[in-house]
Amino acid sequence: MQGGCLAGSSQDDESGIPVVKAAAVQGSSQSIRRNRRHGGFCRSWVLVIATAILAGPLISVAGEPAARAGAGGCPLVAGIFLAGTGETHPGADAAVPVGLLGPVGAQLSQRFGDRFVARFPAYSASAFDRLPYGDSKATGVAAVRDELVGFGKRCPATKFVLAGYSQGADVLGDVAVSIGCAGDPVPADQVLGVGLVADPRRGTAGGKLVGPQVSGQGIAGPRPGGFCGLSSVTAEICAGEDRYCATDAGQHPILAGLGRMLSQPTGPQIGSNDDKAAQELTRSLGSDFSGVNLADASGAVQRMIAEVSSGHPDIGHLTQGVKELTSTLGPLADLSGWAAENPGAKSRLSQASPGSGDKLAANVLDAASRSDLSSALDALASIASQITGAAATGADRSTLSGAVDRVASATAPLTDSMAASPAAALSQASRVLSVLKPSVVVDQVLNVVVNGLRFAANVPGVLDVLGRVVGLVGDPAIDIPGKVRGLHDLFGTLNSEFAPLVKMVAGVDLRMISHLIGLIPDTTGTAQIISLLVGMLANLDVGALAAQIGQLQDNLWQVAEALAAGANPIDVGVRLAELVPTLLGFAGIAVNTLVGSSDHGADVQGLARSATDLAGKNGADALGQLVSEGFSAASFFASGVHQGYDHYVVDGDGRTAIQWLVDWFSNRIRSVVPT
Repeated sequence: MQGGCLAGSSQDDESGIPVVKAAAVQGSSQSIRRNRRHGGFCRSWVLVIATAILAGPLISVAGEPAARAGAGGCPLVAGIFLAGTGETHPGADAAVPVGLLGPVGAQLSQRFGDRFVARFPAYSASAFDRLPYGDSKATGVAAVRDELVGFGKRCPATKFVLAGYSQGADVLGDVAVSIGCAGDPVPADQVLGVGLVADPRRGTAGGKLVGPQVSGQGIAGPRPGGFCGLSSVTAEICAGEDRYCATDAGQHPILAGLGRMLSQPTGPQIGSNDDKAAQELTRSLGSDFSGVNLADASGAVQRMIAEVSSGHPDIGHLTQGVKELTSTLGPLADLSGWAAENPGAKSRLSQASPGSGDKLAANVLDAASRSDLSSALDALASIASQITGAAATGADRSTLSGAVDRVASATAPLTDSMAASPAAALSQASRVLSVLKPSVVVDQVLNVVVNGLRFAANVPGVLDVLGRVVGLVGDPAIDIPGKVRGLHDLFGTLNSEFAPLVKMVAGVDLRMISHLIGLIPDTTGTAQIISLLVGMLANLDVGALAAQIGQLQDNLWQVAEALAAGANPIDVGVRLAELVPTLLGFAGIAVNTLVGSSDHGADVQGLARSATDLAGKNGADALGQLVSEGFSAASFFASGVHQGYDHYVVDGDGRTAIQWLVDWFSNRIRSVVPT
């Protein structure tokens, strides 16, 4: 468990371990305004550091082990730093500092020279843009283990410091659990320190928070079992505003459950049918944009045209052109087809600010829909087939020319629309498109849950209003003007009460979202209840229902205006009488639907009550506030909300998360490096 926190400033003790002493937190007002980060510092961290100092097996002292570590060109200490989502790629050079943690490795290398080596393992570091998050994470685990095993074989006495950021922290945390609890792939006493920045599984037992107190846990949930033998040397850094590492599962069970589900690997398919369905859903949300080059699409087409027009087409150049265009057009065609079936995708992007990556992505998607990408891909396949045989028989220039012309014609709307956009902007648009599927689905889930819970809370009020409509129509004591005014006001209230339901269904396949919500792992039962409620509401024609409410309100308003204008009361009474069957019919159908007496056989009222009780009366407002504050799927997939840790102040001396890690690791390294 994380201990209580104490405002303080830090200093290094004799062994080089940063410790916290009681003091008022000092920091510039600018830093406080920028980061809103200053707060208490964990008192338990002081105790842990003291424990680490005294724990013989966990700390090697300078002496014979260090001398052996320096033999044969082996470093005394190796640092394994794993980058976050989008900060590296599978082909990166592991010797080159990269990402947020790059300066940590670079500064430690500068301080300790050849006694220390920094490694930045290359892995997918993607989240649905190349691989689903869980599958990308698996490549990170393999990369880190390979580094550790490699050092273990070549340099068995080398010690380690480990650090990860974002997805990298997710990976390093899992590896730390394996080391601390099972000694795999290296013994726990070879690890001097573990630093996890923005860990989506923060809250794992044994990890100690550095910096201001943070509520909740990581969005993917804590690791079971804890860090075991590495608990005393595992530091966690998380900004309170970063939902990636600070989600209150009690307050946001749907969000936390969704994070857990989408962070799981997609194969092999094991477990229950729901587990397999969740894996299949996660797999379907991926879009491999690793080979997409929007900026060069037009150029690639023009180069192919020029090659064929030259009279002596180079087979190698044509092959390269086919490969480049297929890598760009294939994912775009798939995404365009998906967006056509999900109108919420286009509307989400089209509402973005002019000049933004989202807006340009909307333009690209629109241009793709106006292009015939399927025909273009068929023509590219035809070219590939022709040039494969051309190596032996010679290329048929006229056939190749016709196929290239078909590619140019089919892609013209797309290439023309991108011609005026700078490469950097198109790269940003490509990033937006690469995570569009999961972004849209997650945002739709949040929309349905928020507005579903709000409508659930409104159901008692709706039933009350419908009962009052029936009572008012049949009350002989109320005159016609009173009935008209009263009914108009009641239908105005109904309009407001049904507003969340209208928002909930806008551009959404409720049955699909209901199924997805039902797959979310949620021990509170909220997700399952909401799934049933949304499934039942999917049987309603919400648009027609809302339209009828609005029409009845307008009709009543016209009658009220006629009364105000001095119309004959008898004529007004006739007009009202004509509306009465419709009013009563609507009220009866609506009541039966909500209480379960209709042909639907659904007790919407009962499920609404259960959902409201489980989520708490503020459940929808809490999640709605989260959405209104700017939370979106980007915080799952693009790590957009937690990129400021190089400015995040964690102690009273004004040290940032990065500088704190440098200083702490330095002190840990000095415990085994001769001075």
